[in-house]
Amino acid sequence: MTRYLGPLDSAFVLLEVPGSAMNIGAVIELDFGDVADPTERYELIRKNVADRLHEIPVLTQRVIRAPFDLTWPALVPDTHIDLDRHISRVALPSPGTPDQFDQLISEFLSRPLMRTRPLWQLMIVEGLQDGRVAAALKVHHALADGVSGAETFASLFDISPEVREPAPKSNDVDAESASSTSMSLLLDGLRRVRDDPALAVGVVTSWLKWVFDFVRTVVRVGLTRGRKRSTPDQPSIFEARRTTLNGRAGVEKIYHRMRVPLADAKRAAKYHGASVTDFVMATTSGALRRLLVDRGEELKRDLIAFVPINVRGEGDVAAMGNQISGMLLALRTDIDDPVERLRAIARDSAKTVGVQRRNGAKIFQEMPRVLGPTMLSLGGKLVDAFGLFDVLPPMANLMLSSVPGPPIPLWLSGHRVVSAAPVGPLLGPFSLNVTVLGFEQNLEFGMLGCAQTMPDLATLRDYLFEEASTLIGTVRE
Repeated sequence: MTRYLGPLDSAFVLLEVPGSAMNIGAVIELDFGDVADPTERYELIRKNVADRLHEIPVLTQRVIRAPFDLTWPALVPDTHIDLDRHISRVALPSPGTPDQFDQLISEFLSRPLMRTRPLWQLMIVEGLQDGRVAAALKVHHALADGVSGAETFASLFDISPEVREPAPKSNDVDAESASSTSMSLLLDGLRRVRDDPALAVGVVTSWLKWVFDFVRTVVRVGLTRGRKRSTPDQPSIFEARRTTLNGRAGVEKIYHRMRVPLADAKRAAKYHGASVTDFVMATTSGALRRLLVDRGEELKRDLIAFVPINVRGEGDVAAMGNQISGMLLALRTDIDDPVERLRAIARDSAKTVGVQRRNGAKIFQEMPRVLGPTMLSLGGKLVDAFGLFDVLPPMANLMLSSVPGPPIPLWLSGHRVVSAAPVGPLLGPFSLNVTVLGFEQNLEFGMLGCAQTMPDLATLRDYLFEEASTLIGTVRE
C-alpha cells in the first residue's frame, strides 16, 4: 500500500539535483569462506539477497512524486523487480590494487539511482589484490539514515558462518496501491486536505513562523559576522568562511578509504580526556590544515564541520527512515599542536554538544515540514540552476560524522565481513564528506569528494592516517 514519506525523508528526494546524489552506503570486504569458485560465490550471494528481500520492505518499493510536487512523495510496492538491475558483478583488472578498487567504487557512487525502480544497488567486486571479494552497497538517503540503515540491512547478514533460512513470506497478498501513479498521488493528497482543512491552515501558520525565525537568525548572524564570537566553542549558522573545500558538488565523485586500529584510537582519546568522536574530528582537522597549506590557502578563520546527529529516543534504534538532525562544530584548525587541538575539541564538545542537539534538532527537522514539498523542490532547483552554493556564505566547510558499528562479527552468505567503510552523502554546499565507522578491530574512514573540488582526496587520506598515527603515538604507558 502507499506510504507517504515524512517531511525529512521527502527532503532527500525533493532537494536532489545532479551533483547532489542523496545516497549512503557501505564498502565491505569479504573473506572467501568455503566457496572458491567466483561464479558459485556470486550466485550464492545473489540468491541470499533475493530470498531475504521481503524482509526489507524498502528494497521492494519505489518512490513516486506528484505533479509539481504538490504532495509529499510516497513509497509504493514494485511488483516487477528485476534483480539484474540491482545486483551486478564486476572484476578488477590485474593486479587489483586498493587504488584501482577505490576508482571503481568512485565510478559506482557517481552513477545516480534510477527513480523508476527501488532505490538501491549492490555491486560484487572480484579480483582484489589480497584475494578477497568486496561488496559495495548504495541506497537512497530517503529510505534510511546511518543508524536505521544498519538495522534495515542487518537482515542481509548473518552472525555466524551458517547461512540462516529466510523468514517465511506473509500469506497476505498486498492489494494494488491506490496511489501508484503521480496523478493518483496528487488526487489522494487533495482528498486529504478536503477531509482535514485545518491541515492546510496549520502548514501556512507554521511556514510564516519559520520564515520569521529564519530571517531574524540571518539578520543577527549578518550583524555579528566578522566579529569575535561571544561563544567561541559554539559556531553559529553561516559563520564558516568560504574555502576551496566549498562549492556545489559535480556529478563525478572520488572515494577513498583509510583505517586505524580502533583500540589504539580509543586509548589515545581516553589518554587525552576525549572521546573517539573527538579523535576523529581532531584527526580530520589536522589533515585539512595540511591539505589547505598544500593548496596555498591561508586559513583566516576556523574550519567548521556540519555533523549529522541521531535524535532517536531510547528504544527507537530500529525505527525506519530518517530521524537525524545536525549541529555545527568548530574543528579548531587555529591550533598547531595536535594534542592541544584534540583537547580543545573535547572541551568544546563537552560544553556545546548537548545544547546543539536540542536546538539543532528543532531547526533541521522543522524546516522541511513548514516549507512543504513544492517550495522544497522549487528551492532546490533554483539554488542549483543559479549556482548559489558557489557564492552564498557556506553553512559549514564539510560534512563529518561518526556512525556506530555492529557490536558483533558479521557474515554475508557464509563469507566473513573483514572490513566495512561507510559512504556518506554530498548534500547542498558540501563537496567533501568524511564518515567514520567503528567496525571489528578498526576505525574505518570513508571519504567522498567532488572530483573537481577534491582531486587531491588521496592526499587527504594519507594525511588522515598520519594525523591519527601522531595522536596514537602520544600515548605513554
